[in-house]
Amino acid sequence: MTENKNIKSIVAKVKERIDATQKNAADNPPWIKQVAMLTGVLAAISGFLVVRSTAVTNNAIYESNRAILSQTQASDAWSEYQADSIKAHIVETALATAQAASTDSRAALTKQAADLRARQPKLKQTATDKTAERDQHLQIGLKWLAEKDLLGYAGFAAQLGIALASVAALVRWRTPFLAGIVAGALCIGITLYAFAAYYGIAP
Repeated sequence: MTENKNIKSIVAKVKERIDATQKNAADNPPWIKQVAMLTGVLAAISGFLVVRSTAVTNNAIYESNRAILSQTQASDAWSEYQADSIKAHIVETALATAQAASTDSRAALTKQAADLRARQPKLKQTATDKTAERDQHLQIGLKWLAEKDLLGYAGFAAQLGIALASVAALVRWRTPFLAGIVAGALCIGITLYAFAAYYGIAP
């Protein structure tokens, strides 16, 4: 008998809690049901923005490293170009002042100067190409960084929207919920603009 009374008591308490929950749910304004959907959507967008920001950061670092490599290669090419220019000038000076040198010596000096001068156009072109390549990598890297900044603002708007929606649900006040919707729309707008700006669709 005692066990039956305990079971009936537990069942009665559970039924009371269910009834209370249903009563509270009935008292909730209609828009409360949309809070969970809004926070879920904004949380999903926030997760995407985190992943995208990480990828964008890695791409910016990669482009920066490529720019440094291109700058190093350009500097090496220019240094070699200048060194060959100095060597050629020395050989040409020696050739001009060595009037008593043998024909073979003069021929060797002439060939050496010609070889040094022949190498210079290619070295100059390499240096110019690598400089242009560096500038291109820097430009791409700046685009990635600009997108990262925009995605950061979008992520902040998403988090703000989630916070406002949570406050609205706690205090049963619709104004923060509407503000959360605006923040969510702003988040989506900034995200779309970031992609459009990277691909050159938007300024």
